[in-house]
Amino acid sequence: MTGETIILNGDRWTIVDVAPAAPLAEMVAAILEEEGFVVVTRGPDSVTDIFSHLGSHSLGTTYTLVPEADAERAMQVIAETVTDYEGEELEQILEQLAKESELAELDSET
Repeated sequence: MTGETIILNGDRWTIVDVAPAAPLAEMVAAILEEEGFVVVTRGPDSVTDIFSHLGSHSLGTTYTLVPEADAERAMQVIAETVTDYEGEELEQILEQLAKESELAELDSET
């Protein structure tokens, strides 16, 4: 999926990262924005429309996209700066993010 180009609001955007959870995609987006890229992320609410044809059906999957012209440079920045987590390490991070999300929801309710 990384490297695929889609039409979003009439413009060509390229998927430069696929994350298993929105907070991880937001971290990648923040890195790219600090480097001067225009970035959008699309997640669970988008899976049923623009991304379902790409074969993704995981509700946690979140995509980081940049304009097509910037894709190669953005992927290079990601390769140089982003650490991919796998296995047990990934599970721990996702659990921590879920707990933080639950706490944020509780805070917003009070």
